[in-house]
Amino acid sequence: MKRILFLTTVPDHVIQEYVAIEGWSNMILPRMLSDRGASITTKRWIDEDILVSILEYDIVTFLWAEDYIQHPTEFREFLTQSKKKIESISTSANRPCFVNPIELVQWNMDKRYLLEMQDAGFDIPKTEIFEAQSFGCSSALHQRLCEFQCSGRVVLKPAISASSTNTRLIQDISAPSAEDFTYLNMCIEGGLGSSLVVQQFEPSIAEGEYSFTFVGQTLNHVVLKTPRSGDFRCQSELGGSLDHKSIEEIDITTLSIVKSIFAMLRDRFGSTQTGKMGYVRVDGLVTKNRPFIVMEIEAIEPHLYFEIGGHDEILSFFLK
Repeated sequence: MKRILFLTTVPDHVIQEYVAIEGWSNMILPRMLSDRGASITTKRWIDEDILVSILEYDIVTFLWAEDYIQHPTEFREFLTQSKKKIESISTSANRPCFVNPIELVQWNMDKRYLLEMQDAGFDIPKTEIFEAQSFGCSSALHQRLCEFQCSGRVVLKPAISASSTNTRLIQDISAPSAEDFTYLNMCIEGGLGSSLVVQQFEPSIAEGEYSFTFVGQTLNHVVLKTPRSGDFRCQSELGGSLDHKSIEEIDITTLSIVKSIFAMLRDRFGSTQTGKMGYVRVDGLVTKNRPFIVMEIEAIEPHLYFEIGGHDEILSFFLK
């Protein structure tokens, strides 16, 4: 019988509220795994005894680790200490298998990975990342943003974030509004909790962002997330819509790029001393002249759209 630990950030009663949310597809996994004979436990990664507890399980997964971004320093420390703990065990059969590997989670939690993707030859929005707190005032930070782009729309967000939390679209960086300056002041005062990501706005977001979900070694399904009119954020809780796309509908060049991204991740993180890569979601834009613009890679606790498919594949991965 497989012993599987679902790491959480929040207490059980909050998790139950998440489970009650229609559309949170990760909610179904513990029940389905239990129905197939697995022993399922949920436990907070911030608990004092977590480093001892993880050794009691065959598999440890982050798929229920909602809200880890609220505690970035503590989460990094948990990852570091867990990795050390596992690496100290000489016999691989006695080590828990993290899904996904700790090395991948460490890489994925900070959006600096986008710059690595660019260095690897993949297309991303024009992006810079720096420390907003190093600027003495909002006008100094504004001047730095104008060096990035002299006019037009700019997107600002924390380097460690999810679901568009603390994301700001400045309509014209040459003439910020009072609300924009309030946001810049918040950045300077450390309100982001991490570095500042500055990106050129991609107008093609109005046509939607594609999410490619890989389970195990296979591209399982594709969805197109479209923001509501007048917005640029695609999340359903912000009014975005969701459409299932068959893989056959996707341009062959786009598919080739997405699969190359997955192959790069698999080669680097597919199987490590701390675990195996069981899932990943690759999000991006498609335009006439740019077959795939990488917007995000989600490998910690993403919505994997299991309501569309992939149940059997992810269950098989956990239970094999």
